[in-house]
Amino acid sequence: MIRTFIVMVTLLSLSACENAAPTASVEMSPGGIPFRLVHMPEREDVAIHIAWATDWAYRKGTNKAAPVVGTQLILAGGANGYPAGDVSERFADLKSGADVFVAAHDHVVGELVFNRDHLDETIAIANAHLRTPTLDQIWFDRIREGTAARLAEVRRLPAHAGFEAVRWAVFGHQPLRNAMSMDKPGTVHDLTRADVVAWHAETFTRKPQAIVVAGGISAEEAGVAIDTLLNGLPDKVNTISRLSSTDYSARRILLHQPEAEVTTLALIAPLPSTRKEGEFQDIILLQALGGDDQSVLFNAVRTKLRASYGFEAGVTNYTREHRIMFLTGQVESDKVTHVERFVREAYAGFLQTGPLGDLNTRKKSLEANSKELAQSVTAQARSELQSALDGFEVGRSLRIVEKLSAITEHSLRDRLLKEFPKQEDFIVIAISPDPEALAQSCIIRSPAEAVDCK
Repeated sequence: MIRTFIVMVTLLSLSACENAAPTASVEMSPGGIPFRLVHMPEREDVAIHIAWATDWAYRKGTNKAAPVVGTQLILAGGANGYPAGDVSERFADLKSGADVFVAAHDHVVGELVFNRDHLDETIAIANAHLRTPTLDQIWFDRIREGTAARLAEVRRLPAHAGFEAVRWAVFGHQPLRNAMSMDKPGTVHDLTRADVVAWHAETFTRKPQAIVVAGGISAEEAGVAIDTLLNGLPDKVNTISRLSSTDYSARRILLHQPEAEVTTLALIAPLPSTRKEGEFQDIILLQALGGDDQSVLFNAVRTKLRASYGFEAGVTNYTREHRIMFLTGQVESDKVTHVERFVREAYAGFLQTGPLGDLNTRKKSLEANSKELAQSVTAQARSELQSALDGFEVGRSLRIVEKLSAITEHSLRDRLLKEFPKQEDFIVIAISPDPEALAQSCIIRSPAEAVDCK
């Protein structure tokens, strides 16, 4: 749920101090590296967030586990002057923090947070691990084995297998699909340290796609910090090609899993990319549709059907371009078709009426969430980085409340009618011990077989 998490953090990072309101600007480092600065005058801490573009997941011939293992190994595996496993303790002593992760298969994101008094040492440690990581073999083996164990554990969950089947149906045999599931035989087991070295060498450069600095730091200080952080990295811009195709055509799939204790039912369809705006309308709409015990789907399944289970609605990203909504819940195996009909009817009614109740109340609850992390430099940096990657104006992270205030009943209705899937447009999948649970479905016994369900 990578994007859902980012959006909620965004909404938690909006308010400004009355006496010294944050400001946002586009700056240039002394070394010629552009960045966005969210200046928060009363903060003593600073966050630097950087996104490097990547197409590793889209290409043939790359081991799809390299970014997953590599992002953990960069910091854990040591660097010149820093023994493997040492960095977490050093950062803890400085009350600093760092993370590196893959975001929606399109970017590798690095996050750094520190007190201004510890800027120099924190930046030096981070630079060493970005520029010349040791990528220690023992730590590589440990992280690879841990990754394989986690994948094996999550694959035992019926719902996970169902979503893997949907990815097979939507993306087929494309390399991108294996990057999402890492289910090609040998993907993790066959990963070598050399694969991670190659991934690192092509990914981290002095010219990332976006950089955001947030906190109590001047543009001059921030620029010097960025130049130091990226010092020694290759001075190049990677050529990125993210060719992929999707097939969201409606179909019905039943994944037969005899060992499953209950049936999981899910309806899945695409939504527009976040770069096309409308994301905050989606939050309100999906909350009303299936976000809590007052939602439309909860009322339909728990209240009208008097079922012991509930249904939820959510949104997630396959990539920054491919974003989906899902309606899902656990169902008694002999009632799957009946529940599906109820869910479809509830959704069709929602398309016609939109959220019931007072819109201002819904918006106020979202705005109230912003107070807890209103002055968080990490939340502001994360929010502004996503805005930069989506091509939005500088300082958007400071103006989310304005955007929420501008949402009207009419704009929500317009969003529903123009961008939300119709009732008949969903891919329906059931993961069930009963092979007959979902009427008129394509019955499969492994997720990969879904590629042939048409």
